[in-house]
Order: sequence, then structure tokens, then C-alpha cells
Amino acid sequence: MKNTLTKSLLLAATGFIAMTATTAHAFELGADSKRGVTFQFNTLIIGVKDNYVNGGMALLQKPISQEHNISWFVEGGVGYNWHSEAIDIHAPVGLRWEPVKNLDVDLFATPEVKFNNGANLGVGVDLGVSWKF
Repeated sequence: MKNTLTKSLLLAATGFIAMTATTAHAFELGADSKRGVTFQFNTLIIGVKDNYVNGGMALLQKPISQEHNISWFVEGGVGYNWHSEAIDIHAPVGLRWEPVKNLDVDLFATPEVKFNNGANLGVGVDLGVSWKF
């Protein structure tokens, strides 16, 4: 019951923020092991996956090749997994390619520290596709 209530509250809060905040900057679907969506409002990032919710900030984005629309980026945030009740701090670092206007393809590594009965270090690798509007 506790997990269902927590999950429902987190999904409702994320939906409320997504609908009432300023216009979303991006909508992303990731190709990692978890199904989910991510919304970006200027520099604020909010994501919901099958057992996980996270929030963070886009901290830095710098061009590598303006001719090929390639840049690198750094983000940072916190997340909560309601199945394991773990909290994490993460900092995605990656490459962003914009093959056509308003469509981004991101490849990034995410170092993280998970806190649940101690601290555990880890790194995930993800591929995401974003549509800016």
C-alpha cells in the first residue's frame, strides 16, 4: 500500500508540474532498461519511469561541432526508486546530436551514488531521443 500511494503521489506531482509549469522545452524517450518519459522546462528536468522518479537541472551544454550540430552536456539531479526505496544523486555527462531541427539524440553516461542501507556507486549508459517544442 505504501509503495502504491508513494508512486501515485509522485506521478500526480510530476503530471501537475508538467501541466502547470512554463511550456516544456523537450520530451524524451530513453532506450535504457527502464520505460519512461522525461520533460525539460528550460533547465529544470523531471522524469518518471516504471519504478523511478527523478528531478534535476541541465547545468552545461557546449558545442563540439557547429557544422554537424554536436555538443556535450552535463546535468545533475536526484532520484527515488519506490521498489527499493533508494535515493540517488546522479550527474549525466554526454554527447548530443541534432540531426534535424528540434530533434536530439543523446548518448550519455550517468555516474550515481545510491543511498539505501549505505552508499553504492554505479554508472549507467543511456541513449535518448528528444523532441523540442
